[in-house]
Order: sequence, then structure tokens, then C-alpha cells
Amino acid sequence: MKGLTYTGFLSDDEVRALLPSPERMAKGPVAVIECTQNIPCNPCESACPFGAITIGEELTALPVLDQSKCRGCGLCVSGCPGLAIFLVDAAYSETEAAISLPYEYWPLPAAGDLVKGLDRAGHPVTEARIIHVDTLEKNTATAVITLAVLKQFMHEVRSFAPAKEQERREFVCRCEEITAAEIRQAVREGAKTVTDVKLATRAGMGLCQGLTCRKKISQIIAEETGRPLDELFPATVRPPVRPVPLGSLAGGEENE
Repeated sequence: MKGLTYTGFLSDDEVRALLPSPERMAKGPVAVIECTQNIPCNPCESACPFGAITIGEELTALPVLDQSKCRGCGLCVSGCPGLAIFLVDAAYSETEAAISLPYEYWPLPAAGDLVKGLDRAGHPVTEARIIHVDTLEKNTATAVITLAVLKQFMHEVRSFAPAKEQERREFVCRCEEITAAEIRQAVREGAKTVTDVKLATRAGMGLCQGLTCRKKISQIIAEETGRPLDELFPATVRPPVRPVPLGSLAGGEENE
């Protein structure tokens, strides 16, 4: 089964039911309210200075957006304690849309940063660019970050991962669990070859003996030092190049 109740994030069908009309989307920034749970909550209603969001008499009712009244100010984005409201500007440029989303992590990104746009499940789906950071003095707990993404992803991207954070979690050497960030740090501290990186970090010392990570390590060194990749790859490989039983080395059995 799919949907918020079963997976923790909205299904495609649930999302489509919440989107403003294509005609309103084309006019400029508009709130997209992805709230589907009947809980006692109404800060979005009081946050909107134009009366575009209403809850009604029942506090547990879902918020309703009057698209004709929404001015795309974004106050509801920071005002929603459930982080369930976004601002989408399909008219940002010919090829890109702007997405404003709530953000409660530290440190804050800066305008111009290149990041990974994430979908509702937290999976990276496209490259994105930070175009505005609003700390909103009236609500210091929740910043509003605006990203530029290709238009085909404007209804998918709902969060982002800073590039540095991605590298901290990206394992280049999976055998020894060495990340791209650790390898870059080793190069900046003086490692000039794949062997240098291996000695400094243990990258390439695992079960596969660098079979899966040597090329990526070489690419990182080339990026950091400006050296041609063909000077760095292939690196020297120490035998055995694959796991060998001790009995074979001792002459206990023969392998072709």
C-alpha cells in the first residue's frame, strides 16, 4: 500500500489531489498545502494576511486554500508546525521553477549553493540551486529556503541535502566505509596518489582491494589537485587481487 498512512510520505495520487490548478500555477508563486491529517492545528490560517487559508469552525478540519487570494508571500510556509506547506513558482523562468520550503537544520545554506534536491521520501532526484534564504525574524525556528529546480521536478522536490552533507554520507570505499569527504581531506593534507590516500585512510584496503573504489579515488585526487586523471589511474594493485584461501597459499589445494 502507498500513501502517508503506510509509508510516512504522500503518494502521487495524494499529491495530485492537493495541487493548485495549472492556470494558477502559471501565474506565479502559490502555496501548496500538503496537509492530509485531521489534527487540531490552525497556525497557517492565522499566518496568512490575505485570508487565503481557512480551517473553519472544526479545529481538526483540513486547511483549504483559496487560490485566487494567495499572493505567494510564504508566511504560511514558516508558520506551519508540521512543515507541510511549500511555495511553488512555476513562472520563475522558462526552464526552472522556484520552490520555497521550511528548513530547521543548522548551519543554513547560502544563496548560490549547489545542493541535491530530495523527494518526499528523502531520495535525491535532481540538482538544485539555492536562490534565497529567509530567516524570518518573526519565526526564528523555521527558515524558508528557496531552490531553483528544473520544472519537471517542481512537484517532486520537497527538501534538499547540502553537497558537503552528501559527501559526508557517500561511501567511496564501501569495504572500509571511507567517505568522499574523508578522501578529499586526506588529499588536502598532502596525499598525492591513490597509494597515499590508501595509507592515510585505509581506502582500498578492504576485501575487494580497491577494485570498486580506485577509479573514484583517482577522480577525487584529480579534482583536488588539477592533475590529469591518466597520471593517477590505474593504481598499483597488490596481490592477491581477490580473496584466496590460506590453504591455497600453503599448497593445500590447487586452483587453475
